[in-house]
Amino acid sequence: MASDTKGRMKAIKEHFEKEAKSFDKNFFKVAPFYKEALEALISALTFKEDKKIRVVDLGCGTGNITKALMKRYPNASVVCVDLADNMIEMAKAKLERYKSVKYWTGDIRRFDYSGQYDAVISSLVLHHLEKKAKERFYRKVFNSLSRGSVFYIADFVLPSSDKMAAMYREKWKKFMRKNLSPLEVSNMIARHEHEDRPAELMFELDLLRETGFKNVDVVWKYYNFAVYGGEKGS
Repeated sequence: MASDTKGRMKAIKEHFEKEAKSFDKNFFKVAPFYKEALEALISALTFKEDKKIRVVDLGCGTGNITKALMKRYPNASVVCVDLADNMIEMAKAKLERYKSVKYWTGDIRRFDYSGQYDAVISSLVLHHLEKKAKERFYRKVFNSLSRGSVFYIADFVLPSSDKMAAMYREKWKKFMRKNLSPLEVSNMIARHEHEDRPAELMFELDLLRETGFKNVDVVWKYYNFAVYGGEKGS
């Protein structure tokens, strides 16, 4: 099982290395209402806009979330974390003007979470983790946060029944068919099945609560795509 996970993570890294330059152009064709999801994620951070918040952006990709965050919180300091070197390079170019943004390349599970952060945010990366690995990972995130800080996630999720899962899948395919060829849709679904391990939304919310997060809630949702999270009690 460990070797299977290692091979899957290698495949994930390889395809993101390859697709970094075209990511922004193509990703909006695959993820429904991605801009709205990012807006919901940033809106969930309810700090005063002049506060010097410390943030970790997990799965930063080309830097879209951090860019939106810096516009709202210009005094923030952010660590952008991503598995792919080419994604980090794209983020550096996009975020060049923001000198308080730092970068770390590697597996999010191996990042040093010893700092006391005000927020950890994550976009479309946690669905790569096996369910059994999330309990330990969420605990790491929880321990890295200072009191009153938050953890919010934008990601693909599953419903609680197979019938609903089938409906979610058809809604996703319908969205992609507007932007991609039948072969491209087929290839995307095949890659999703090989690389991704989305969990049920109810599992995610329960795990956040079990980890110790308070006021756990769903901020935004469109079928298999959701923004959710909670805060560390003061």
